[in-house]
Amino acid sequence: MKTFDKYLLRQQIKPFIFFSFVLVGILWLIQSMPKLDDVISNGQSGLVFIKISMLIFPQVMLIVLPISAFASTIYALHKLISESELLIFANSGISNLRIVIPIFIFGSFVCLILYFLSLYLVPLSQNKLRTDLYNIRQEFSNQLIKDQQFFHPIKGVTIYIRESNDKGDIKGIFITDARQKENKVTYSAKEAIMTRTNSGLMLIMQNGLLQILNSKNTSLTTLKFKRMGFELNNFLPSGPRKNISPVEIFPLKIILNPNKYNSNSSYNQNEFISEAHTKLATPLSALALTLLALCSFSLSGLNKKSYFRTIISAIVMAIFVQSLISALRTLVVNETSLFWILYLPSIFCIIISISLIILNNSFQKLLLRNKKYSES
Repeated sequence: MKTFDKYLLRQQIKPFIFFSFVLVGILWLIQSMPKLDDVISNGQSGLVFIKISMLIFPQVMLIVLPISAFASTIYALHKLISESELLIFANSGISNLRIVIPIFIFGSFVCLILYFLSLYLVPLSQNKLRTDLYNIRQEFSNQLIKDQQFFHPIKGVTIYIRESNDKGDIKGIFITDARQKENKVTYSAKEAIMTRTNSGLMLIMQNGLLQILNSKNTSLTTLKFKRMGFELNNFLPSGPRKNISPVEIFPLKIILNPNKYNSNSSYNQNEFISEAHTKLATPLSALALTLLALCSFSLSGLNKKSYFRTIISAIVMAIFVQSLISALRTLVVNETSLFWILYLPSIFCIIISISLIILNNSFQKLLLRNKKYSES
């Protein structure tokens, strides 16, 4: 690798590290805060929260690194133009087309990092994260009688006990079951008794109220009862986790054997296939966006007078490319035979960017020759 290439790579890597730290930190904070509620409400320590937060990092990096690669390329090119370094390189005999090589190497390097994340680290960390959260809720459900606070054992269920003792006597209990979209069921009682049987936890409520809210016709049904009993097993996680989401499976395993994921109760086969191809297509966006940034500056003639307009246009096109990948994923969920369209935005962006850079360079050379010819 020549000195020129190494210099340009350094100009990109430094801001890339900075932008990655900042963007990863912001997005990590946003995504880890909801998990803090799970950890606190289920009586876990701060170390558990740190462990869970660390497991969020790979997924956050998969989202952020293409944006960081784009931003660092924009920053590096802007710096080289504003400080007239590219003009110095041009006067020393280095063609503007030579800029493509270090930027292509940089984009490919980020692309490889993203493939490692999407093919291996993200599925592994997501599986560990969701399993740990499930185990935390399951562990806490065994301490339900002793503790007295709001908690959410499974999605859509909230249980609150105002006062209880080791014998299972409860004063003030509130249970909300919102797992069904159409009907929201709320149980409340002044007194209750909770006992553990061979089949699980048994709850017997006294002097309570049952409310059923139907979202379709916006009706509320209210029933008073003196005594009502049922098992809490349906409200609590039990046994090993069964419903594995598409994000937890290695993409190549899904593509090589998609029929294996046809009988999942919570997710259909199309969702697994769509997720697998999305993970394979996402890393290409890093290379596409870096070349897009160079293409935008190249078409502007590397003119520092118009760099603001160039930066804005590059950002708009980058947002369009990233949004298109997300939008096309919905089509693949509905029709998996269209999986190839997920790769098109990045591939087209790479091909068009390189083509425009080469054509613009040839055009600039032609103009320079005509100018010299006319002067002679």
